[in-house]
Amino acid sequence: MTTWIQFAKNHWRVLAIVSAAVLILLTGLVLSQHRQPEAAVATNVFDPTAGASGADPTMMSGSQSSHGRAAGASSVATGASGAAVNPATTSSAPGFVDVKGAVNKPGLYQVTSSMRVADVIQLAQGMQPQADQQQVNLAAKVTDQQVVYVPAKGEQLPAIATATPSPTPATTTAGGGSPASTSAGSSEKVNLNTADVAAFQKLSGVGQKKAEKIIAYRQQHGNFKSVDDLKNVSGFGEKTVAKYKDQLTV
Repeated sequence: MTTWIQFAKNHWRVLAIVSAAVLILLTGLVLSQHRQPEAAVATNVFDPTAGASGADPTMMSGSQSSHGRAAGASSVATGASGAAVNPATTSSAPGFVDVKGAVNKPGLYQVTSSMRVADVIQLAQGMQPQADQQQVNLAAKVTDQQVVYVPAKGEQLPAIATATPSPTPATTTAGGGSPASTSAGSSEKVNLNTADVAAFQKLSGVGQKKAEKIIAYRQQHGNFKSVDDLKNVSGFGEKTVAKYKDQLTV
């Protein structure tokens, strides 16, 4: 013990330096353990050809589920592309959307009120290579009983009729438009917020270019609040809008 005390007296400077170095090292280790990682910069890029991320949703063909045939279950006819039913995992879903056309997994998908066309296309495992992405409005919100149709390049949008009329447009394309024939009645007013190019061309004096201008305005500025908003579209003056007022709705 005496020897150690004598050593400490003779070498106290060295011991002080070593002790300080050890203390600094321990402090650095403690700080590094509590250091928070830098937040990663998130980039939200939608890849229309990619499938939905996460677990692969369980699909049901027609009305036959993995738990057996359920009475009154929703079903969809299986075509060449193998339409199927996909129940969502969330309990807040307001209804179902039927996805058709140039997607990898056409079928019936359960949706929530906050979902948009981009989300539904990802549920359907993304677009096929021949899909015409220029006609697709990925930002459009989806609603119950809606048909989301993704057209192929050069394809004319088909007229899709619903079996049961709905207070909201039940058939729309992925581009935010609606097939020209949504019901049996041909005297229906043209809806500025759901009609496609073919539907607008049924109006006297409206050709393809004017119809495309209406859709382009709708995709850029959102839904029309009233028929009078059509005046904001190039080529539609006050007299022209007054002429179509009885034939249009929102």
